[in-house]
Amino acid sequence: MRRALTTTELRRTKIARNQFLARPRRPITVVLDGVTQNYNIGAIFRLCDAFLVQQLVICGTKVDLHKRKLVQGAQGTQHWVPWSERRNADDAVAEAKVLGAWVVVAEQTTASVRPEQLVPVFPACLVMGGERNGVSPEAIEAADAAVALPTLGMANSLNVATTAAILLYWLSLRFEEGTRI
Repeated sequence: MRRALTTTELRRTKIARNQFLARPRRPITVVLDGVTQNYNIGAIFRLCDAFLVQQLVICGTKVDLHKRKLVQGAQGTQHWVPWSERRNADDAVAEAKVLGAWVVVAEQTTASVRPEQLVPVFPACLVMGGERNGVSPEAIEAADAAVALPTLGMANSLNVATTAAILLYWLSLRFEEGTRI
């Protein structure tokens, strides 16, 4: 009979925190451009932990790691996911490009393609925009590619954390398959 694993069983598979912090991370940077909702930021911290993202860069908002909704979404991951703040995403994208990153924006543009049509290059930088304004025009212009998830219903887009989950899973699979330069 199948059953869900208990918390104790799940924890037995985990390495010690000091060993975890020494583990190599995947060459993926996530840039949040104007994402201000604390629950979304917290959820993306948790996703960055789940996919061993190299760094989370939060732009355009002041982050308070003690905000209740951020804490709820992050479930503690905000304490060990490498992260930083920048005034704007343009600076973060420029820095990523100087370091040789392939930059992809999650945005509906005239050149957007579906995830399966992209061939990512690592290191990669995924730029995600806020619910209201999306990714800045400057970051879109600087990007190497734009990706959009198709929506079949009446809504034009998915929540930023949902989109992050799908795209980080997709990037992780491509990295595991050896899509590197």
